[in-house]
Amino acid sequence: MKDSPSPQAGIIKVVATLIGSIVAVGAIAVAAAFLWPAQKAELRTADIKRLDYDSSMAAINQQITHDTAEAGLRSECRSFAKTHGKKTAKAILLIHGISGCTSDMADIANVFYEQGYNVYVPRVPQHGYADKKRHGQISFSDMVNYMTTSARQVSGLGEEVGVAGHSGGGNMATWLAQYGNGLFLRVLLIAPFYEPSASQAPKWQIPLMRNLYGNNILPDRYSGNDEVNGLSYRTLAKYVTLKENYKANLAAPGLKHVGVVVSEGDHDIDPDLAHDIPQKMATNNNASFQYKKFPASMNIGHDMTR
Repeated sequence: MKDSPSPQAGIIKVVATLIGSIVAVGAIAVAAAFLWPAQKAELRTADIKRLDYDSSMAAINQQITHDTAEAGLRSECRSFAKTHGKKTAKAILLIHGISGCTSDMADIANVFYEQGYNVYVPRVPQHGYADKKRHGQISFSDMVNYMTTSARQVSGLGEEVGVAGHSGGGNMATWLAQYGNGLFLRVLLIAPFYEPSASQAPKWQIPLMRNLYGNNILPDRYSGNDEVNGLSYRTLAKYVTLKENYKANLAAPGLKHVGVVVSEGDHDIDPDLAHDIPQKMATNNNASFQYKKFPASMNIGHDMTR
């Protein structure tokens, strides 16, 4: 006579099946986190209408008026422009970094202005508020709208227009060189942030960070567990995603020159990408390339514009 399976054996089989299912689901989730496509249609196109000088100034003044009236925005973080009252031979768009502020670019703005440039420094969305955590709320749409709107606003200020950016602003400047429809002929990248340094995040973690935080799947965290002065993981991940949406060949119509300034004492950014991406963009577009690295002995860190 055949023995009937014991109740314990049935329970063990059910538990084993459940464990197997959980492991399988977990494996699929981990694989999805690594393999989730980083390409996003909204980050791969731009519609930039060029303006004349008066229209550019009207659009810029409207932006400044908006910032002035914005509740909770620190006064030193409002968008600002320094112009010579007319269209000049050269103009430049300056973009501040992640969690930063327009005042971070004030000294650089003065240098360009004194050299005859018209200068525009627009505030990045969700940045500059008394509540510094708010920079973690930036969306991909915010980023695209900011870049394309800023390009349109600055377009009429000079016969030739350039763009410069610090940290995440350098990432945006690299994107604008490619998607700016030939508007930006010269690019200056100051400690450009394309990915964190290996000391901040090992390479194998980058896809996880980009996909889980960049797509707002995980609750936000802040670097150093500092919610006041730390950087939002969600925002960092969105800037990393922006880099993944550059053109495959880094084509930048009309590009003439790419300059990069970094510091050996900067332990926040991936130093190889900060060199290789701009150099490749210059090479692929027959543009000149200049690279300057400050030695560690100068004690210059990542925030070299402040």
